[in-house]
Amino acid sequence: MPKDEKLDQEPLTYAELKKSLDDTRYELELFKKNHSALSARIQKIITSFPLGLIIVNTDQRIEALNSRAVAAFHFEPAELAKAPVSTIFPDFESFDLSTEPTRVIGRRKNGELFQCEICVNKLMMHGEERYFVNVQDVTERHRLEQLRRDLVAMVSHDIRQPLTAIRLVLDMVLRGSYGEMNARGEKNVNTAVTSIDYLISLVKNLLDSEKVDSGTIEIIPAETTVGAIINKALVTANGAKQKASVSIESDFTNDVIVADEDRVAQVLINLISNAVKYSPENSTVKVLAGIEGLNAKFRVVDSGPGVPKESQYLIFERYQQLEQHKSIKTQGFGLGLAICKAFVEKHGGKIWVESEEGKGSCFCFTIPTSPA
Repeated sequence: MPKDEKLDQEPLTYAELKKSLDDTRYELELFKKNHSALSARIQKIITSFPLGLIIVNTDQRIEALNSRAVAAFHFEPAELAKAPVSTIFPDFESFDLSTEPTRVIGRRKNGELFQCEICVNKLMMHGEERYFVNVQDVTERHRLEQLRRDLVAMVSHDIRQPLTAIRLVLDMVLRGSYGEMNARGEKNVNTAVTSIDYLISLVKNLLDSEKVDSGTIEIIPAETTVGAIINKALVTANGAKQKASVSIESDFTNDVIVADEDRVAQVLINLISNAVKYSPENSTVKVLAGIEGLNAKFRVVDSGPGVPKESQYLIFERYQQLEQHKSIKTQGFGLGLAICKAFVEKHGGKIWVESEEGKGSCFCFTIPTSPA
């Protein structure tokens, strides 16, 4: 029979034990150094974090905060150590996870309340769960938002109504309600009407932009036709045309779609007006529309200077305007195309431009033939 294997190993020698102990001691020291370095790095990240950061334990008590949070709430870290979160957030007894910014009320040391936004994440720290609360003081932003709302209200009530009244009087003058006019007078009144219409359009764009920003755009889908939308847009666009020598041609099918006729027509009016404005004298702007698959596709084609490829993604953003061609004298706020984009996307469609410099532009948008 084979000999039994040894069950017990021979004991380690003193030298082997000493070496093993030294190796263990070295590994422990290395671990301590790494742990200290990691702790210092975490502390540095927390301290230099560009937003206020508050660390809260699962008992909803504050454990630490960085310098940005100290500046926001005016408490020293020691004053908030182990304090309940309601000390600085009076409306909160406990936090829920919220990776999206949430507007809340904060309270400073002197009792002053202020607007702030928080995001809450749960992380493991030293083997225990902690809430990491990012805080941003938005008092100034809140003030600017209120100023913007006040401005929009002022524009709506104190500017739009007088402009509309002036426009009405000018129309009566042109119709001869106040007597006959000579050719020069009629030309000057028509110039005034064009200027008033331009101001009214700026005011309308500003009000629509506010609705875009606040998410209160109202879309009322109803059965209509591609032709009805095109014709409504052409009547307005021809009436407000800035260049008499630029003609507008159209080619479209008359398919039935379900959409907000006025909003889609408004998109077309804006695109046609821009096309006319940028087109050379004695040229033609084409308005084309038809059904492609499950969408109605609209196109406005001009022979203007075109849009550089590197700038095409910008033109649908608010307050973005490309450098104007020397022949273009009319300025604006850069809101029109952003509003077009909002109206199209509210329908579930998309809008884009196909263009090359010096070869004109084709502004396109699609909307579903019926709501999803």
